[in-house]
Amino acid sequence: MIVIVILGVFLAGLIAYWILHEVIQSAIDNSTMARNIQEIRDHLVGKSPEPPQTANDEDHENCPGCGYLVHLSDKVCANCGLALRDSD
Repeated sequence: MIVIVILGVFLAGLIAYWILHEVIQSAIDNSTMARNIQEIRDHLVGKSPEPPQTANDEDHENCPGCGYLVHLSDKVCANCGLALRDSD
């Protein structure tokens, strides 16, 4: 009789653990951070090496993060999303 009670408590605990694990894992997988990490990974894996562009005039400069040609008034690089200037 005691063995059956112990086995029942063990199985109930195992089921509760499994349910909690699935709920927590689902929350982690659907989090904003997980989506951002996936986007970064996709961007890095899918990006082919390109020769850096050079700024030839006074209205443009190269992004320090990726070398993409950006306008001086841009606050964010259109290629890599790096913040170029502090927003006032």
